[in-house]
Amino acid sequence: MLTGQTQEVKKYMIDQWLKDYHWMVEQIRLGKMQNELAKDIEYDGAKVAAYGIEATLPRASGGTSDPVSYEATRRSQFYVKRVLRYEWKVREIQKRASNVTGEREIFVLNCILDGFSLRKIGQTMGLSEATIRRLKENILEMMSEVKCRI
Repeated sequence: MLTGQTQEVKKYMIDQWLKDYHWMVEQIRLGKMQNELAKDIEYDGAKVAAYGIEATLPRASGGTSDPVSYEATRRSQFYVKRVLRYEWKVREIQKRASNVTGEREIFVLNCILDGFSLRKIGQTMGLSEATIRRLKENILEMMSEVKCRI
């Protein structure tokens, strides 16, 4: 999945990624903003005295005892891994979107990627929800094919 890993992409995975696409793009944007904020606000935790009487006092063992610093580091690592995973999934959808042919299918795909429900897409196109489901199945078939044009 990341850096040299390969994963066989199944149809049900693509279906879930399509449902989550709009949300994942927003999370990537937020994650990048948080990363920029974290770079601007470097929090090193408590300072340790290097000179004077304070330098002779015993220090706490066991690493950092600052819970705020620890939590900020933990969240930062979590967000970085999560955002990388989302970026990979979004790229896979974008690569496979070029496999979709047909005006109706392309319109339905774009609406799904924008976060519309199947019912809303059906109302917009003047088609039944069952027809939209069939078009979505066609899209999943096209996107699950291995050929990806970039």
